[in-house]
Amino acid sequence: MATTQQTQPKPDHDIDAILAEVDERGYCRIDSVITPEQADATRAILEGILAAERRPEVDKSYVQRVGRIAVKHPVFLDLMCHPRIVAIWRKYLGEEMICSTWSSHTLYPGFDTLEWHADYPYWSLSPPWPTGNFTGQTFWMLDDFTEDNGATAIVPRSHRELRPPPDPGKPRDDAEIITGTRGSVVVAHGAYWHTARPNQTDRSRTCLLGMYIRPCFVTQEDMRGQLADLEEPSDLVQQLMGKNQWQPKDV
Repeated sequence: MATTQQTQPKPDHDIDAILAEVDERGYCRIDSVITPEQADATRAILEGILAAERRPEVDKSYVQRVGRIAVKHPVFLDLMCHPRIVAIWRKYLGEEMICSTWSSHTLYPGFDTLEWHADYPYWSLSPPWPTGNFTGQTFWMLDDFTEDNGATAIVPRSHRELRPPPDPGKPRDDAEIITGTRGSVVVAHGAYWHTARPNQTDRSRTCLLGMYIRPCFVTQEDMRGQLADLEEPSDLVQQLMGKNQWQPKDV
């Protein structure tokens, strides 16, 4: 049975301590990156998008993803470029790191089907996966994460396995449930094994998911296509959305 995460969150300004925990355990929770009030305001903006984009299949799967959020409201672009998060991944992945995907993830009451997995690009690679720091996952809690509402479960040190999780549909005794207050952020090594737990409450649970990646990898989303839809993007936005990424040319 999974246990609730017990490690102490690191101060948000202590990048070395945060990354040491990512290296050691595969992830680190950072409390109060934004206030609960800011998280509530962001959640309210997302609610309108969720309602507008909801499709019939959501009523069967109890889960809804919203992509291209960087171009759907400035608040999401600001969080993608949040200076603390950018500073963490620049130190871990290099100054020229980019954003591979930036989306929202909502679990509705009744959700219970996600299996253990690692994220892109690892699921696209045959094991053994390469060692090193190539990607970093970030999830923003826009709701309080609890044991009952679909909080993320993680297998500590699984990023060192360099392979997909075996028996992905089975419960694990070595997992930890990452609970926390809305406005908190979890940063993790991209190869970590994780899953969303069942939402047994009467309210939905939402987070934002951002994967940052070294620029030698193909991004999961067409970030350059999204960049073209933005007016007067900052230099940082242009970098994160791939403007400076090498594009294939004939030799």
